[in-house]
Amino acid sequence: MNSSSYLIIFPLALITLLGPSMVAYGISFTPQLYLKDSSPYGTPYADWIKKWWQWNVSVPKAEHPQTNPRTVCATKVSGQVSFLVQNLQGPSHYSCAIPAKNAIMLPISTGSCTLIEAHSTKPADLINCATIGDQHLTFKATLDGVTLNNLENNYAIAKIFDMTVPNDNYELLKGGTYPTGAGGYFIFLKPLPTGEHNLHVTARVVNPTDPSFNFDYDSSFDLNVR
Repeated sequence: MNSSSYLIIFPLALITLLGPSMVAYGISFTPQLYLKDSSPYGTPYADWIKKWWQWNVSVPKAEHPQTNPRTVCATKVSGQVSFLVQNLQGPSHYSCAIPAKNAIMLPISTGSCTLIEAHSTKPADLINCATIGDQHLTFKATLDGVTLNNLENNYAIAKIFDMTVPNDNYELLKGGTYPTGAGGYFIFLKPLPTGEHNLHVTARVVNPTDPSFNFDYDSSFDLNVR
């Protein structure tokens, strides 16, 4: 896992699909993804990565899926976007309420790195530290049983930003505000029709030279859009 990191993968390509699993949900629609060159709700895609990371590190240790696998659903609404996060090891199942007309942002493989971990304030060092763990990744993501394709083309890196880290954080970093690099793969779904949906993501990193970056998870999200 990246030094100050949380791995996850892929934001989105528009896909057209209709399958038997959708019939089970009683839904007929075309899932759409925000792409890395887009500006959802007027904010550049890469800036949403900053927003997601600021929220992720602010989740109290006892409530973060990384340190409490029993967390039902860690979620946060930022504007018209619902942020989600999962445990990076083993199988996990979450039940999440999503406001109607909200987009959904979930990491597949992502990392952040403050000057504490990078031991540097140079942008290149912060970015390298934040993104090196995204190598050797394999993954699959489905919505209502249908594969979300082309997510591998949506790797994005945020510009260096100041991230405020509370004392009570799952990464056990010293509280403060630090220059930070971040990037990764996200699933960034445009608003879904109201009703029940299932988002399923499996991802794995097996780094041959540094096993500290390794993770292997299988996460299922039951999404109640209402």
